[in-house]
Amino acid sequence: MATIKDVARMAGVSISTVSKYINGGNVREENLDAIRQAIEALDYRVNPFARSLKTQRSKSIGVLLPDITAPFFGNVLTALDKVLREHGYHSLISCYSSNHGLERDNLSFLLSTGIDGLIYAAEDLSLDEFYELTATRKIPVVQLDRTLQGLDADAVLVNNAEASYAAVNHLIDKGHRRVAIISGPKSVFSAKERQIGYLRALSDRGILYDDQLVISQQNDFATGYLGFESLMQLPDKPTAVFTTNHNITMGFLTAAREQGLRIPEDVDIFGFDCVDICSMLRPPIPVIHQPEAEIGALAANYLIQRLEGYSGEPRMTKLKCSLNL
Repeated sequence: MATIKDVARMAGVSISTVSKYINGGNVREENLDAIRQAIEALDYRVNPFARSLKTQRSKSIGVLLPDITAPFFGNVLTALDKVLREHGYHSLISCYSSNHGLERDNLSFLLSTGIDGLIYAAEDLSLDEFYELTATRKIPVVQLDRTLQGLDADAVLVNNAEASYAAVNHLIDKGHRRVAIISGPKSVFSAKERQIGYLRALSDRGILYDDQLVISQQNDFATGYLGFESLMQLPDKPTAVFTTNHNITMGFLTAAREQGLRIPEDVDIFGFDCVDICSMLRPPIPVIHQPEAEIGALAANYLIQRLEGYSGEPRMTKLKCSLNL
């Protein structure tokens, strides 16, 4: 099996130059072709396990997410992976599909691969479970989109409550008094924060709370679809609905179209995420837009800083969302 020394010898460059190329660093133009040709001719492959034994670093980062099909997580992942690769790291991505057992198993698997750090969007795992799983693997962790209550680690979030407050106020400003919410489970940090913003907007505008107008289920298409059906069966139907994530919004809109309801004439809506799709609808659907690229890049940079020796107090950064009206 060819080694990095063999590649350097054939290319006529130093081992450090080949190493820099392999890890994504800048290499002089005149050396690039020689290194590439040598790697191809020798069929050289990096052995991450051998490298980790020698350097105590695998140059891999675990990324554990509840869902990679939603545009939000896909865009965040693209941004964080770009930053990690620029610093010579590779992402090991795992999705647990909002399943508690998978969340445990996938976290355990990522830790077993020897990752140098973890970027984690927690959902159902308890703090005790997290400490149990990570007891023998003390690595830096950056929390993404939501937090595990009590975990002493950096976190990159958005101001969910403030954004939701602004969205619901927008609906109230249009004259709506019966404003419903279809949300994810209260056990999920981001869903809970969005419900808080909704409730605060009602309170500040003197609108009485009605639990018939609050639906809290999974963050999925079915919740939006069935939530629409449930709300439209009420004797006193809502005139507007705040949907708190991409999948819920898509489910709600699908059900409304199938029933022939006009938006916003028959029922108004304000969504969260899915800007691209909602802006193409006629009329466009107003949504809250999260700074996805900034979230991903900042999470990756926080982790890299920890890996490079930063030992300051845990940072919790809440980025501002915008209303796409």
